[in-house]
Amino acid sequence: MVTISKFTYDNPRYINLLKRRNNIPEEVEKTVRDVLDNVRKKGDEALYSYMKQFDNVNINEIGLFVSEEEFANAKEKVSEEFKNAVEKACDNLFKFHKRQLPAGFLQEYEDGVVLERKYTPLDSIAVTVPGNMAPLVSTLYMNLIPAIVAGVPNIYILTKPRFDGTIDEHLLYVADYLNVKNYYKLSASQGLAAVAYGTETVRKVDAITGPGNNYTQIAKKMLFGEVKIDSIAGPSEIAIIADENANPAFIAADMMSQAEHGTGFEASTTFCLSETQAKEIKEEIIRLCETNNLVNATKETFKNSGDIFIVDSIQEAVDAVNEIAPEHAELLLDDYEAILPKLTNAGAVFVGEYSTEPVGDYFCGTNHILPTCGTAKFSSGMSVGEFMRGYSIIKYTESALKNNADDIIQLAEAEYFSESAASQTQFYAPLRSLLNKCHWHLAT
Repeated sequence: MVTISKFTYDNPRYINLLKRRNNIPEEVEKTVRDVLDNVRKKGDEALYSYMKQFDNVNINEIGLFVSEEEFANAKEKVSEEFKNAVEKACDNLFKFHKRQLPAGFLQEYEDGVVLERKYTPLDSIAVTVPGNMAPLVSTLYMNLIPAIVAGVPNIYILTKPRFDGTIDEHLLYVADYLNVKNYYKLSASQGLAAVAYGTETVRKVDAITGPGNNYTQIAKKMLFGEVKIDSIAGPSEIAIIADENANPAFIAADMMSQAEHGTGFEASTTFCLSETQAKEIKEEIIRLCETNNLVNATKETFKNSGDIFIVDSIQEAVDAVNEIAPEHAELLLDDYEAILPKLTNAGAVFVGEYSTEPVGDYFCGTNHILPTCGTAKFSSGMSVGEFMRGYSIIKYTESALKNNADDIIQLAEAEYFSESAASQTQFYAPLRSLLNKCHWHLAT
């Protein structure tokens, strides 16, 4: 169960949080490397073979793509309440993400030079979404909506089919609602290899996003460079900073929101101001786990990385959380406005007791695909920019080149200057000759 301890920077439990990584066994890396290599070389033959071997499905029998009939059946099966919830959540995401569209600009100078910055959507992407054991409906629309807002014209979805060859109807409804019909019945490293390299029947894409198990994550890592990837996602995590007035039941519920994922590698952490408060939070965790039959689902996470740290001040807690750089951070403070600007390293920050973590995970409009395992120090969550590329346009005039040629030559010479005569002959001299000719031509 959750561990209560006095916070110090050398507390082993705190150091354990700082060292959290998505450690993937070597045998997984070897398997994935072989899969990627075989699919790259053999295409559909290897892809279909691996789907049979790993997922026990015959693509020749069930079909590679979800059919229109399957989309129609899904629409009939899901409840009206689910449809309404999807519509509201997607509306919220569209509103928030449309504000993220980057604005290009044009800069004109007195000498006639024009510099421009433009943004265009990627041409094609693939979104991988688990769906066999736990259909991650929210993760699907969290990936699709930023890509749709960006204007990506070709969007593909990959999900592991069930043993009967079908995809969960809730996932299909979301895809259909968002008008993304290119839905592959593929999964894991073999599916990612197919969309990264292309096969006889699977189109090569420019980027891959989405969650998955260790095989999926290591495949994304190995395919980086062949395609763009969003991130290497690690186990989920939350860090809560609470003052003396924070409700222990609310704190316990949000700690459980991560622990109940059930892998045992999640991290649920709270920083509070007294041992009495810490014990109240722990008691609420025990009560809620027992009441909701979540003791077994949460016990490994709480044992490994479930902590309530007692701090001397809220500022000490903020500094500690900034070092952790968690996926989710919560401020349950009366005076949160003074603290919020100081909390700089987190994937998303939830403010106040009613901004519970599932609000962001499912509904409010922000994106729940966030950096994990300390990468929030240098990474951002999913956004429209993930699916766009920026480029510059340079329009120089003859007079501008004449006026700036000497400076260009000086800078170019500095990069190629060397004490080595051989180096000067090989690199510096040809460049200088070329630029001098250009300068002489413009001067005449």
